[in-house]
Amino acid sequence: MTSPKSLQIGVMLEAVQLSDVIGIDILGSLSKTYIQSVVSSFPTDDSTIGPALLDLAPEITIHFISSTLEAAHATPGLRFLPTTTYASCPLDLDLVLIGGPLPDHRPPASIQFLKDVVSKGKDTTIMSVCTGGMWLADSGVLQGRKATAQREVLGLLKVQHPEVEWLDQRWVVDGNFWTAGGAGCGVDMIIAYIKERFDARLVGLVLQALQFGTDQGQLYKD
Repeated sequence: MTSPKSLQIGVMLEAVQLSDVIGIDILGSLSKTYIQSVVSSFPTDDSTIGPALLDLAPEITIHFISSTLEAAHATPGLRFLPTTTYASCPLDLDLVLIGGPLPDHRPPASIQFLKDVVSKGKDTTIMSVCTGGMWLADSGVLQGRKATAQREVLGLLKVQHPEVEWLDQRWVVDGNFWTAGGAGCGVDMIIAYIKERFDARLVGLVLQALQFGTDQGQLYKD
């Protein structure tokens, strides 16, 4: 597997459960900037690390999106400065990550942003975690697709969005749409994604360093 040379990622971080989007750090750890820091800080004679590994790492740009550029909130009381808004974020993204907010958090600009990203024609990977699947479904872009969300709200979603085939799985992949259950499912989903899209040597180093990668699979055990 050849890693992509560059990656532009948008993270819908406003008012979400922080643990739902923690997987963004796994993606960020694949970046050339991060790997360069690791290589510089821990010199080694191992030929699999250093310039060879650095050549596999992509340039990654992450856009943290909110309604305005003013300080926004996520759990558990985190305040952060967005880097862009729904209205100004580039649409030519390679991946969008949607964490789970409360059901009353649906800024109209966020709904339009999701519609625009999906309709623009580029094969953007859309990822949702936990109740982020509800947010995604409310935008209308899941119509006719298989998807999942937090396990406890699947019954409600089947009523609210019968146009979506809701599956009781840890995560579901339907084309460019990757949807996950709770936060832990989202981490495992992102690990599955990077194993498909990036060089195994790069992925292996990052997962070993972070101690992620339980290989629980897509299905619940009960």
